[in-house]
Amino acid sequence: MPCNKLRNFFVGYLLSFTVLFATPNQFPESPGLPSLDEQGFFADLVEGDSREIVLKKLQKQGYLGYKELQSGLIKSPVRWNGYAYELTCKFNDDDLTLCLIQGEAGWQDFFYDDIVKPQWNTLRERVTDAYGQPSKTVPFPNLFEIPLNDKGGLITDKWDLEDRLILLCVQTYTEQDCCTRQVLDFSCCTLLIQPK
Repeated sequence: MPCNKLRNFFVGYLLSFTVLFATPNQFPESPGLPSLDEQGFFADLVEGDSREIVLKKLQKQGYLGYKELQSGLIKSPVRWNGYAYELTCKFNDDDLTLCLIQGEAGWQDFFYDDIVKPQWNTLRERVTDAYGQPSKTVPFPNLFEIPLNDKGGLITDKWDLEDRLILLCVQTYTEQDCCTRQVLDFSCCTLLIQPK
């Protein structure tokens, strides 16, 4: 009798685990890039906006904006085509200077081709759909072509628009893993949006 109860418990647990984790998540998509005739260079943001104004504008545009306590940066998760990115608004004192949208970073062998490349493709397609073909473009690079620990990374695409400059790049950097204490090479893609 106790064996039947234990067996039923495990069967129920496995079924609920399968249902919970086999179903793709249904997080909503973030708003897209603004058209060129809309105000601001991203989500109604204008160069020189204060942190308070940036936070209000992001939330009004449908982003979950929050202030990071340690750095004072304004950040927000961004979800495009099912991929998770992080928006970071950079400031000079209390004046907005630019926005970065960074993809997930990882170090595993498969990560560069399986995660970074599709995230990079999504960013490239999204900007191309909104603003046309880039003025400079190169194919997705091999991992060894990217300069290690270069903050700018390798720029693959450039959109030099009238009121904003948009750069798509791939980066690699070394960092100590918090769990294993190993120094690992991480990779990610980043979209920089800077007003002129």
